[in-house]
Amino acid sequence: MLSMPEFLTSPAERLTVSIVICTADRAESLDRTLQSLRQLRYGWFEVVVVDGSRDEQSAQVVARHRDFLRYVKCPELNLSMSRNIGIAHARGDIVAFIDDDAIPEPDWLDLLLTGYHDPEVAQVGGFIRDNRGIDFQAKFLVVDRFGDSTVCETYPKNLGENHFLALTGTNFSARRDRLLEIGGFDEEYAYFLDETDVTVRLHDRGWGSVIIPEAEIHHKYEASHIRTATRVPRTMYPQLRSKAYFCCVHGRKNHSLSEIVDYLADLVEKERKWKSDLLHDDHVDMATVKRLIAEVERGTRDGMRDAFLYTAPRGISPSLLERAADARFTKFPLPLPREERLRLCFLSQDYPPVGNGGIGQWARDMAVNLAARGHEITVICRSETDYPYVDFIDGVWVHRIVTQPYARAAAPEYAPAPHSLLHYSGAAYEEILRIQDRRQFQVVCGPIFDLEPLVALRESGIPTIISLHTTYKLVMPHKPEWLQDKAYLQGHVETTIDKEREILATAPHIESNTHALLADLEAAYDVTLPPDRAVVIHRGLKDLSEGVEPFPHAGAPGVVRLLFVGRLELRKGADLLLDALPSLLAHHPDLVVDIVGDDEVIVEGATLRDRFRQAAVHDGVDIGRVTFHGSVSREDLLRHYASCDIFVAPSRYESFGLIFVEAMIFSKPVVGIAVGGVVEVVTNEVDGILIAKDNSESLGEAISRLAGDANLRVKLGAAGRNTYETRFHIERMLDESEAYYRKVALTGAAAAGAGT
Repeated sequence: MLSMPEFLTSPAERLTVSIVICTADRAESLDRTLQSLRQLRYGWFEVVVVDGSRDEQSAQVVARHRDFLRYVKCPELNLSMSRNIGIAHARGDIVAFIDDDAIPEPDWLDLLLTGYHDPEVAQVGGFIRDNRGIDFQAKFLVVDRFGDSTVCETYPKNLGENHFLALTGTNFSARRDRLLEIGGFDEEYAYFLDETDVTVRLHDRGWGSVIIPEAEIHHKYEASHIRTATRVPRTMYPQLRSKAYFCCVHGRKNHSLSEIVDYLADLVEKERKWKSDLLHDDHVDMATVKRLIAEVERGTRDGMRDAFLYTAPRGISPSLLERAADARFTKFPLPLPREERLRLCFLSQDYPPVGNGGIGQWARDMAVNLAARGHEITVICRSETDYPYVDFIDGVWVHRIVTQPYARAAAPEYAPAPHSLLHYSGAAYEEILRIQDRRQFQVVCGPIFDLEPLVALRESGIPTIISLHTTYKLVMPHKPEWLQDKAYLQGHVETTIDKEREILATAPHIESNTHALLADLEAAYDVTLPPDRAVVIHRGLKDLSEGVEPFPHAGAPGVVRLLFVGRLELRKGADLLLDALPSLLAHHPDLVVDIVGDDEVIVEGATLRDRFRQAAVHDGVDIGRVTFHGSVSREDLLRHYASCDIFVAPSRYESFGLIFVEAMIFSKPVVGIAVGGVVEVVTNEVDGILIAKDNSESLGEAISRLAGDANLRVKLGAAGRNTYETRFHIERMLDESEAYYRKVALTGAAAAGAGT
């Protein structure tokens, strides 16, 4: 066996690769795996999907990617047969197998191919991250001729003739000509030990194997016909049949038959105990335990029988090669070549579907759509659990982290920032450091709120953009709970404001969503934000109205529906609307009101919702026409937009006012207050009505005008849709953002060049 070569430092010269994905009844995860291949940096590969599914869902997924791959059916649920079909149809120099529930790191192929510099190497594998994406499933595995494995922390050397460097099937590659030379996979292995058998047979012919640790795959352990998502077995027959067959075929080289039989008998006994333990741990019932034990016994008998029944592996047949003879190498069309991509890291504590705040929605829109353009995008956000994990969602790497104490939180340069915020900011920075060698970020972008990007800005050495949203100082006047809690105000809010001022005064790269926000921040913090440090890029959205149906009750004859969206708090002006509603309901008997958003916020001892209901009952107001929906799903929120006739958002401050754009997409007239960035979104008397200040009487008058004039509603709604299409479409935002991020990335490249 070969030990780890010291010269594996760069990809082999222009080797072509066939990525083979063997799938069965896992359409959703297959779609994710196929999408993940779009961000591979090595461009000379093709994709072959071999489908053993019993339904058509996987075929439907493949149909969406049909221009990018070759699709072949497998007639049986037999992994080795599926792999052989993939080899027969592959035309690359290297065949790389990846499971349909796995995601490769962008540099996976580049690093994997370094193993093939040595012409004596026939197969190469890499490390595999577990389903959380943090820890390794295993590092180095060594197997013996019984198929038993041993975990090694360092690269194993001098293994001899009866121990082998094990490659795992979800991160397994081999030279195609060597696979054909040994007949491919032995189809006796329907599942389990299939790639280990290949390793042993290649070894016994004198070919070597290596593992490139950095060539990483993330393995998500999706449910299958073999196991549940929690790795509880559904069946044991194929595993034990493969195990017994492997022992009898390969164990005979260094063990007697009686030793093999004794080993298998002991194995069966251990399997019986393990299955009984599943019952005791409440994973399965007694009937399942009995069935699994019977499958263990039957599989062992059948595997032993077949080892002596067949004189050679049941591999790739001449007829299969003939059926695949017309296959041609079809290079996978990457959206962008590696040299044209941006490698960006967005920070956002909230990131849908965990949290639906404005910053999280913006981060998601940017991440998903830039990834769709072909850029490599990572988002670091807060985990909703007590452990960190990594996902790959809609083409974006999503790293959900937990707050850990940041060692430098007490450093003088971070004073007087609250340690609670610094600990999270430090955790985000440390996650950047953990993955930077792999992701090679050119730019980090994070919101000023909660000082989220502060540590990355100061420590990472990566150009860091501060995205401007509503800050602590701008929101403070509308947070009575802050003002009333003097200790919190002085120890948290005011110290955060001091650090916000420092960031605004010194950060070299600042991105704002409106000119008004820049002006407000300059005035509030007594800083200057010149164009060479601060750019303005208006928010943009895709067309959210496509395919959205109103609720069944919408459009009832004579009814006018008023919609409010936002947290029921003072900053969002919910009190202004609720104060205006009694008069509006009295003067417009056809008015119906939907209030959507978190209505559990306590304001001076009670929720605004409860106060309104109590006052309405006391004054005899018909509250049956006012519905508090609370927080709703994104899907239902869009249906509310589609169902309303008038949209109102009387926020006392908005840095932009994205909800106005969302309503405009649905051609709805909007009502708001002329503050902050709202005046750059809504043009008074053109696509909406803006009142001059936070006055409930003025707000009621504006809503009343629209409630009583259907023609005005149609006119302003149509103008709002035009405003969206011409000023706030997502493609415009992406174009401007992409150009800005490239410019910032160049500053990092220039600084790196100056330092060399």
